Amino acid sequence: MAIKKDKLKITNDTELLSYIINSNPVLSAELDLPIQGQSIKPYGKLISDNERYRNAFINTVNLIGLTLIKRNYWDNPWDFAERGTLTRGQSVRELINDLCNVYDYNENLDNTTRFLENAVPNVLNYIHSINYQKFYEVSTSDEQLAMAFDTEGALFDYVENCISMLYESKTYDDYIINKYMLCRRILDGTVPAFEIVDYNTKTARERVSFMKSISNKMTFRSPFFNPAGVRRATKFDDQIFLLNTEFEADMSTEVLATSFFRDEADLKSRAVLCDDFGNHDNERLLMLLGNDYTAFTEEELISLKNIPAVIISKEWFMNYNYSLDANSSYKMTEFYNPVTLRNNHYLHTWGIKSTSPFENCAVFTAGVAVGVNSITISPSEITLAAGLSNKFNAVVETTGFCNKAVVWSITKGGQNGKASINEDGTLKISADYNTSEVTIPQIEIKATSVYDTTKSATASVTVV
Repeated sequence: MAIKKDKLKITNDTELLSYIINSNPVLSAELDLPIQGQSIKPYGKLISDNERYRNAFINTVNLIGLTLIKRNYWDNPWDFAERGTLTRGQSVRELINDLCNVYDYNENLDNTTRFLENAVPNVLNYIHSINYQKFYEVSTSDEQLAMAFDTEGALFDYVENCISMLYESKTYDDYIINKYMLCRRILDGTVPAFEIVDYNTKTARERVSFMKSISNKMTFRSPFFNPAGVRRATKFDDQIFLLNTEFEADMSTEVLATSFFRDEADLKSRAVLCDDFGNHDNERLLMLLGNDYTAFTEEELISLKNIPAVIISKEWFMNYNYSLDANSSYKMTEFYNPVTLRNNHYLHTWGIKSTSPFENCAVFTAGVAVGVNSITISPSEITLAAGLSNKFNAVVETTGFCNKAVVWSITKGGQNGKASINEDGTLKISADYNTSEVTIPQIEIKATSVYDTTKSATASVTVV
């Protein structure tokens, strides 16, 4: 039978019925528990013929369904993506502190006001709001309820028919949405890509060695691995390797199984399977995401199929369930239709489906070239009054899944902090900026590719 009855140490229908009765105050107060070895058929007639008992039974089945069924026929390997439950509020504010600014030492503190100034922390934030509200529905009949007590195992089948596919559907949908979000981020160039050159001629051991080298680099502070350009480090314990099933099979058989020093050959991070980065349930994704869904092109799918692995921070996904019920992040309801003699069971789920711009991630490609072609800044020239700010945009033309992130800097005219530019390209000019400088333009800003530091662009600012 599909249901894993050992979840609650329940091995037969008598024990399951006893559990249901004990879980409901109406049933437990008025019904005796069934006796092991005796037929539970009389309970079927008693519950079916009494509307109050029937409603109590159905409601209890709905409530315990999660406990009994959420072992899942298919366990979602990406369950790490679920971050928690919101009990209040409609959004999650993600905050992260970047490194502090550094300044030249000035021994003449009596001639400067620097020591009186407020040093504002370099704090970046991003708001993730509820963007997912769905429900699932399945129906059962009075006839099915009556038959649930006729033969051994039928009660388990009834619970399964009522509840199981509701949760199974949600589990599957969570997985395909997460894979879609990851692949979209990869295609958008906000995940740094690393080409495994001559992939087909390399051994599995050589491929793993290259991946481990990137995993090692990720443990050091670097702006390279996230689109916000935050100098972020991700420990091995916080890294998750998402492995294409074919690559994982090669790694397991050719590397780990043949390695004398297994601990050294193994990945130091948690390994999780992905069926295929280029395989997506497009029809169901459109149903789930609506206007937020963008179909993959054939060219994109071919590129995605050439991904053997992804390294991802365990906090990269920002998925939160919204508490619709005091005892669960889901809400189960049921409606009895006296005309059709059917019970309609509903599973409601609300939450946030999002990804972090601050957490580290890296994708590996097999035979897909990666590189930065050019960078342009818009606007390239601007006149700006002291005390104001302006946001610049960098357009990065790339090849493959190349990281499009840039690091902004001021290469001229910073005046020791009176002009500054943050991670998103917003230039701020202090009101007391010295506009009497002869050199025009006074300020030059630069956008440097995170992936390829030899590629950059500049823009000029005249302060008035």
